Amino acid sequence: MGGKDKIVLEEVEIDQRKRRQALQNIAKAVEGKRYVYCPSGWEIFRGQLKYISPFCLGGQLLGLLFMVALFEYFWWKGESMLTFLGAASVASSSMGIFLMLELNRSNSIGLMELEQTCYLNFKQIWCVKMILFGCVDILTLTVLSAVVARSVSCGIFRAAVYLLAPFVVSNMVQLLVFSLLRGRGKEYLQAGAAIACGMASLVPLCNPSWYAAASFGIWVLVLVAATICLIGEMSLIYHKMEEGEILCWN
Repeated sequence: MGGKDKIVLEEVEIDQRKRRQALQNIAKAVEGKRYVYCPSGWEIFRGQLKYISPFCLGGQLLGLLFMVALFEYFWWKGESMLTFLGAASVASSSMGIFLMLELNRSNSIGLMELEQTCYLNFKQIWCVKMILFGCVDILTLTVLSAVVARSVSCGIFRAAVYLLAPFVVSNMVQLLVFSLLRGRGKEYLQAGAAIACGMASLVPLCNPSWYAAASFGIWVLVLVAATICLIGEMSLIYHKMEEGEILCWN
């Protein structure tokens, strides 16, 4: 050990000016970094739009334009009150099918696992879809209510309730089918449920007294009960998503 030469490291000269400049550049770069990124609600909404099918959203908008054109035709032909109420009830019962098709697409076998693997927030995607389609539904119902109120002497508030009741009931039934059934082919059953609800919405037309002011309270009770059930179903699905139960289904 004593006979070996000691290794002496060569002293490296450091330019203090360049060292300070390099440290300042590093400090500026660090200050420019965002350690915690909290996107705004609009940024989250805009970022999730690319996961929405143009077919479903386009179908929803085309349905709105078709109903406006159809009611203008009824107005031009001078159709009766029952024609307007019947067509509007069927339209309000059927418009939720596009949202359910979109949710089915997100719930397809393999897609949910892919979205989880890519660290996508599945609840965010569903919320954005429901908000977007819900806004289109509200626009459609507002237009239909205004047109029906113009053609029927019941006022826009009563017309809105007459259309909201079958709309909420139909969405409740479709969401129930969505949450209970698993695997492929359930979108056809959901479409069948929407058609069945649309046909059921025509039943009050057999007795026009159902649209009289004396029966308006029944419509309000049906709307409130269906709304409570729909909110309960949505809360249950959200709980299943948080617990991972929906992911295990696939």
